[in-house]
Amino acid sequence: MAPQRTVRYTENPYSRDRLLKFQQTPENGPAPSRPRLQAINQNFSDVDEQVEQAAHIIGLPDDWATTTGDERDRIAQSVVRARAEWVLRWTLDKLKDETAAGRTARGTFALWTLLDWMLDVLPASRSAPHLRDAAFPPILERTLIEHFDQLDPIPTSEDLETSDISVSSETIGESAKPSKKRKRGAAGANGSVGQTILGPSELQKLFLSIRTVVRSITGLSIPRGQGEDAVQAELMKVVLRTESAQAGSIAKNWLVAVEKLLGLAPSTPGSQHLAEIMDLSLVVDIWELRTVAASDESGSSADEFSAECLVPALTLLNTLKALRSVHPDQSVASSTDRATQTIERLLARHLFAPARAAFLADADKATESTSKYREATLLASSLAPLRARLLQAAQIEDDGESVPADLAALSGASPQLLSLAIRISPSKTPRSKVAEKPWIEAVFVALAECAGCAVTTPPAFVTPKTAIEVLVHAISILQAHSVSIKSDILKDLFWYHSGIKYPIGKDKQVHWSLMAALIELDSSVFVTEPKGLTGPSKAQQTDLAQVVFDEISKAQFEGPGFAQELDQKSSSKRGPKSQNQPQISRVTVLERIVVPLMSGFATNRNLLGFIRRWDDQLANAYRHENRKALKDCRDMIWEDRVISQALAQRFEQSLTQGQIANLLQEHVQRMDNLGSALTAEAKQDVNVKKLAAYKKAASTAVIVPAVLQSIESDEIIEAVKPQLRSLLQSYSTWVQDDRYSTHTRLPLSWLALCQLVSKLWPIELHGSVEQQEELLSPLIEQSLNDVSAASGKRVDSPTRAAAMLFLLDACDYLQTLPGSEDLIRPSLDKILQILSSGGLNQTEHVKMVGFFCADFIHLFGHLGAEVAQRSLQQLLAAVSSLDDDASNTAIQSLSQAIFEQGSSSLQDLYVTALRELLENDNTRTQRLAITSLYFVRPSAISRERREAVLDQLTNLVVLGSQDVAGVLSIMVQLMEASNATAKISSDGAVLFAIAEQLQKSGVLSSTTLHSLQQLVQLVLEQIVSNQSQSQNMIYLGKLKGKLDSVTGKGKPCSAANLAILRAVVAVQKQNTLLQPKQYMSVLKTCLTNDSSNDNAASLQDVIDTFNELPTAALTEAKLLDSTQAYLRTWINDNADLESYLVTGGQGPLELAEYVARLHTTVAKYKLYPNAQWLVNFTLKCLREPVSEQRKITTTTTMRDVFAHLPVFEKLDLVHTLTQPADPLDLSSSYRLLTTLISTFEDRYESNIELKNNQLALLPRLCSLLTHSPDHASFNALLSGINTLLSSTPSLATQHSIETTVCALTTLASRSSPALPASNAPAIYARLCESTRLILLLHRGRPDVVGLTDANGAMFARVLATLCNPPQSSIQKTHTGGKTSKTLNDPVKAAREKTSAFLYPLLASYCRFQLSGRLEQGVREKVMPSIWEVVGTASLSRDGLDAMFAGLGRSERDVWRGVWGEWESVHGRKDLLSGDVV
Repeated sequence: MAPQRTVRYTENPYSRDRLLKFQQTPENGPAPSRPRLQAINQNFSDVDEQVEQAAHIIGLPDDWATTTGDERDRIAQSVVRARAEWVLRWTLDKLKDETAAGRTARGTFALWTLLDWMLDVLPASRSAPHLRDAAFPPILERTLIEHFDQLDPIPTSEDLETSDISVSSETIGESAKPSKKRKRGAAGANGSVGQTILGPSELQKLFLSIRTVVRSITGLSIPRGQGEDAVQAELMKVVLRTESAQAGSIAKNWLVAVEKLLGLAPSTPGSQHLAEIMDLSLVVDIWELRTVAASDESGSSADEFSAECLVPALTLLNTLKALRSVHPDQSVASSTDRATQTIERLLARHLFAPARAAFLADADKATESTSKYREATLLASSLAPLRARLLQAAQIEDDGESVPADLAALSGASPQLLSLAIRISPSKTPRSKVAEKPWIEAVFVALAECAGCAVTTPPAFVTPKTAIEVLVHAISILQAHSVSIKSDILKDLFWYHSGIKYPIGKDKQVHWSLMAALIELDSSVFVTEPKGLTGPSKAQQTDLAQVVFDEISKAQFEGPGFAQELDQKSSSKRGPKSQNQPQISRVTVLERIVVPLMSGFATNRNLLGFIRRWDDQLANAYRHENRKALKDCRDMIWEDRVISQALAQRFEQSLTQGQIANLLQEHVQRMDNLGSALTAEAKQDVNVKKLAAYKKAASTAVIVPAVLQSIESDEIIEAVKPQLRSLLQSYSTWVQDDRYSTHTRLPLSWLALCQLVSKLWPIELHGSVEQQEELLSPLIEQSLNDVSAASGKRVDSPTRAAAMLFLLDACDYLQTLPGSEDLIRPSLDKILQILSSGGLNQTEHVKMVGFFCADFIHLFGHLGAEVAQRSLQQLLAAVSSLDDDASNTAIQSLSQAIFEQGSSSLQDLYVTALRELLENDNTRTQRLAITSLYFVRPSAISRERREAVLDQLTNLVVLGSQDVAGVLSIMVQLMEASNATAKISSDGAVLFAIAEQLQKSGVLSSTTLHSLQQLVQLVLEQIVSNQSQSQNMIYLGKLKGKLDSVTGKGKPCSAANLAILRAVVAVQKQNTLLQPKQYMSVLKTCLTNDSSNDNAASLQDVIDTFNELPTAALTEAKLLDSTQAYLRTWINDNADLESYLVTGGQGPLELAEYVARLHTTVAKYKLYPNAQWLVNFTLKCLREPVSEQRKITTTTTMRDVFAHLPVFEKLDLVHTLTQPADPLDLSSSYRLLTTLISTFEDRYESNIELKNNQLALLPRLCSLLTHSPDHASFNALLSGINTLLSSTPSLATQHSIETTVCALTTLASRSSPALPASNAPAIYARLCESTRLILLLHRGRPDVVGLTDANGAMFARVLATLCNPPQSSIQKTHTGGKTSKTLNDPVKAAREKTSAFLYPLLASYCRFQLSGRLEQGVREKVMPSIWEVVGTASLSRDGLDAMFAGLGRSERDVWRGVWGEWESVHGRKDLLSGDVV
């Protein structure tokens, strides 16, 4: 017998129609509804069928599940309430069933939808008792646990395909009932084998259905009036009210459901409904209606919240943060922000608020505690669930397994608790910050303990990596918020968890990331010099910087090394112990540990302390015991250039001239000591490398070049000239005496000599022939010998490169002296011979070619023409031998140096050499020549050579160059100068030959076509301007013949030919080459051409061609009306713009570019029904992901449209643009509003209503400005305000100006909208710009804010305009009668009037100086304007005296200093204001 086939609903013999037929009687018609409803459970086994039958019986339509809005309200009113009440009871019975059938029912979204319908049909007074009796909160809790718990596996496509969809409810396993004790994992988290698995789409539908029901209940719980509505609302609140433990469980599982759905969103087909899913307001309402336990005095339910919601809340926070950073939709970003804020408010209220209150209440007991630090006991206990999960992650890590994704995400989100604690802490003033510091420290300690990093006791085992990551993230949050904590806490964290000291007696693992985070947070802890203490305090006074440096050296020579240094061969030699150690990046150690420590020493005015420790590490590295490790180590970390570059930034600012001189003298003595040691070695049997003199000299070889690189001040160089001269003599000995070659590093010595000569040449060597002969001549001779010597024990590739660099430097310095050519010529010849023949290793070869091309090419000017030409060829050969990246960099440096600094003869020689490269068949050399020609200045080279290069480039394009775009770009550049006899300017067929080649090769990108169009335009401009010449007439005649051939009737036009036609139309005069009618025929043919030819003109190019046609020319040719009609018909047939207005925005880039072009066409040819329609179309276009330039084109097009509108229509559009229908269009709407405002005229309208609307413009913009949601909206609104202030001053009344000043004041205060802090300098600059505009044109008051140097200068301009206004900004008041000379001076009168209002500004300045000092650069910009204010305020001495009397003691001291500075600057002596004090 064949197996029985499963019957689906659509094939069920007992379908709805047949059942209705069976249940009807001929006598009575349809059977009564009550029996039919009661028979549903017996007649149907599938829940979906039962729901459909119930909906049909009570009279719902077939599409009841998707009906919404007014239609749903109408249907709900027609349903019999008695039937609906029975269905409500039946639905709730299905949902509260604790058997397996109940689980299936709770997973049926149609059942939840039916429940929502019944809530709409029945009043709250009838539905609330049934919901309460059925215990709706436990139903909701059980549903969320059964279908959204994280322990449930996420179904895959295979699971869904293999699951038996015909399994009846009887075979489904039974789920356990959730425990009232809220145990974790209760309520059957893992279903049995027979349970149905819901896919991502079904889970989303189920959650949205549940959310709809909860939203309906919470909506009914909000009273809409007094009396009966309030009573019914209270009944619904009772439905949702439950004990705090169960409310916590509901909140927890709701958050888990949201987390799961967000993870499944990418695999959910159709709309993802992310905004609805991330709306947490409903579950917050349920939580707020909870019944608080009697023992909870605070009413915050902190224990229940932390036990249930802390972990899922943090996990969801991490998911929201990740989604926010990657999702392109702005609405999703807004939803994630709202969800994040909701979770943070819950954490602040139920986690931190009670813990902080308990911490402050225990302040008196803290002194009696035996703990080392003040602890937040309640917070630590509340973090217990989080600690358990982090401990689980650490255990998994210890077992060698990968940490699950949810635990890893929890580790990343945990430190955000610290960020939240800092942000909600009331620390707005310096005093409150000090008061809140113990609480922040306690939160940090509690979080560290929670992560597994104990602060009070040393660890017995290696601190897990997961715990270190949490701790590092927490420390970075402290740094981001500029929060400092006790140094003792940082020291304990360093010793306990860095892995240097603990665990004692066991294998250790150094955590470099923790070390770097601690140093970046507070480097002063590590750089403080240890005091000479003994006893118990000695351990706390350990030199931590020295400990860190020793550990770095240990990792270099004894440990696993640094990640980028080890290759497979060296790593295979490591022992098993070192192989288990993690490898730290060399860059991390340098940039996050060494350099911050250097900055800390410099801040402590102890940079010599860093240099001393650096010196010790270098000296210890060259101990005899490390000789083998040094051979294996290619680049020692202590010799990295990062250290010397960082030292150069801090050296002169941190050390005095005496300290620098003593430092250099110390190293001079070391070099002398090495010479003494070598002398002793010759007399005695002594190994110099075992002596201290050798180790210190090796350190000197690294430190001295770094110090010399750091010295730039002429004063310091003059002060240390004796030491520099001694170093020059010592290094000269090192490079010339062979005894030193085996004990020193010649490359470093030659590089040090380069620096010494560069510093001594201007002040000593340049004017002394004797010293040149004595010091430089031997060195030049030795450098020539080293450059020419064969590779051996003394001279290797780095030595030869360093000597070559010194020789080039010497030639550079000596080139101004007579007879220098005798040195330069052989030196350059030898150097170029080595560079072209490969006498250096790859690394040195690349560097030296780059140095020569960038810095020494001007030496070719001392060579003859033939020698220079040959040398250029050698150099180009050397450049071409490099790899692609290095050769491109070198050729760019060479070309830039020659074309910007070289002589005209050298440029001509170089162009000739490049032309020879172009003639070569080698593609690589041709590419180098093309790259070089990018830097050419056409006017700087002779016409003959320019045309020769242009002809060669033309041949390349016609023959098919691989870099057509680059060649065309250079040809455009060369055609900026006259090239009358060039091939492209003398043969009218060349342009079409180029176009034909582009079509053959298929190189028809937009860049290539644009370059071709530019080239044609430049060529024709030169010819048309002189078209009367016989040669040009022949050229134009041949060109016209080609144009007639291309534009023949009905012929499709290629993309390249269309570019030529566009250029011809733009250049021609009186339509002599191409008639408008002929051109329009070609465009229409291109627009309707359906050919699949790849060379055909693209639709975008054709539309651009229509858009660039001047309407005046079309009007003159009587083609405008026909063109408008044609384009209107074509757009109606090929572009459904009405549908785009409904669904457009945020589409694919190709579609966005197409629509943006259509917008220009519609606006230019007035193809829109009205201006309102066009504005809506524009807002859709501005929402598209197109380039900023395309958006500028769109707004510019709209400006032309707005300019022709009447005033009343403009004002109507203002209302539209200030209140966009879609919030996503807000910034674009404001941007378009600014464009509209720029078209207003500076005059009133005669109509009173229109005039009032004009005058209301500026206050309206100011109101919007103070509520700017983002930086783009702020910029657009402020631009509109500035336009009104500057272009239409008649529309700015006194009220408008005062409103503007108030708006600017609000933006500069704490009441400002939450704009991004990263844009603070730009925002401040805009505020200063607007304020100064008001002062210049309307006279207002500024606000005081300080940011960057540029902001300081802007603020200074504001104050200068306020105190010393220009004549043009003051309106003279003419009065009758005689007046004094003083009153006749309007500027002086304005200053006197202003002086009475300046004392609040000066008092604020004195007060703010007590809270923090201005940066030095800002102070230099701001102080002149402050003195200007003092000078103006001194005109009103009574006001200054009153101000002084109102200042505090410290503020008076500041004022005395300001007054004294003003006196010294202005050179006037006067009594100090307030001299009675």
